[in-house]
Amino acid sequence: MKQISLFIVVLFMCLINLQAQTEISTGPSYSSLEKKLEKSNKTIEDPKKSTSAKTWLERATLFQDIAEVNVISLRLGMSAGEIKIFLKEPKEVKTDANGTELWVYDRVNLTIEKGTLKGWNEIQVINPNPLSESLICYNKAIQLDTLNKLTKKVGEGLVVLKELYHKKALNCYFLQDFKCASEAFVSKIAISEMKQVNIVDTTIIYFAGLTAYECKNYEVALIYFQRAIDLKYNEPALYTTLSKLYISNSDTAKALSTLKLGFSAFPEDVGILIEIINLYLSSNESVVALEYINKAKEKDPLNKSFYFVEGTLYDKVGNMDKSVESYKKAIEIDTSYVDSYFNLALVYYNNAVKLTDVANTETDNKKYLEKKVIADNEFAKAIPYMEKAYSISKSIATPESLVNVKSALDTLKQLYYRLKMTSQLERVTKLLKDLN
Repeated sequence: MKQISLFIVVLFMCLINLQAQTEISTGPSYSSLEKKLEKSNKTIEDPKKSTSAKTWLERATLFQDIAEVNVISLRLGMSAGEIKIFLKEPKEVKTDANGTELWVYDRVNLTIEKGTLKGWNEIQVINPNPLSESLICYNKAIQLDTLNKLTKKVGEGLVVLKELYHKKALNCYFLQDFKCASEAFVSKIAISEMKQVNIVDTTIIYFAGLTAYECKNYEVALIYFQRAIDLKYNEPALYTTLSKLYISNSDTAKALSTLKLGFSAFPEDVGILIEIINLYLSSNESVVALEYINKAKEKDPLNKSFYFVEGTLYDKVGNMDKSVESYKKAIEIDTSYVDSYFNLALVYYNNAVKLTDVANTETDNKKYLEKKVIADNEFAKAIPYMEKAYSISKSIATPESLVNVKSALDTLKQLYYRLKMTSQLERVTKLLKDLN
């Protein structure tokens, strides 16, 4: 599972709280519902009764009861104490290495984390797809109710059904079954938009897209993300996620236009700005990327990453002074920012190499020596920053940092060799040997 943003967690908790506001009740027993379904199956086989809208309406509500028979008293986030009030003590409790508990009952298993209900799995059901069956029956009732005598009751039943889909979607989501969650959200949207209900819920439309995206059903994700944008859903992550979807389809132009639309709707959102900058960087449009970097810095002036990227861009377009300035600003914000030390040293090093090449073209020995001194001074400027990059990388002591340690030592070895700094060269050479 991809990491869920804080916004998504908070929003899902809001959705759960809405669910929790409904009164907990008990419904018909499992055995009585089995008998009612058996009777209903015979009823719809009757040529006369099967043409009655009332028959199908009753069957629709029956399937709703069947859908809830094992979980009617459950809601996500309820306490272990509440669960035991309704379901009594579990038959068995299994605990995994992370401390998550599985409470085993006759027909349902509950996942408990930190004393609260995270989700459930039904292990014995009367019908595998009761909500889908219920919707089929409602549509059949609508079709047969030519005089619209049952319009109100059908509408009330559909409202209940869409909330059952909501409950199912949340459970599937927290169990990381994104395909199930997406299908449940889509079904809830379809019911909401029926004329008997007629509700537009932009939050659910967004989550239908998000869960479809999570399970890599990009075609469905695109539909619902676009609908959410058309409805002006108030969430910046909508635009960044949709842009990633377009990028996965190699449609960079559409990704960029989506991000710019998001930027116009949320000009203060740094996340959208960063994605725009990254797209321009990947397209080698450094000048345009710099324009957006400036906007990003205005919104978050203490973000070291902006100055680091800015330094990289200025180096790429050949503005050494600005590049040095940006890297130094990043270091000022974070004195342990190893990447900025490393890149700043390389700016001086690469410039020194160019100056050396210029000196080597001189035929006049005096001028050559003068230019070589200038080049050597530039090499010397790189040393303290590369030494700092080495020191920080070494202190981190991770497999990834070892790459930086070796790169820093290799560069220092060349610097000390060029500048004929014998004792320092011997030290670095020994460090490299020990590292190897």
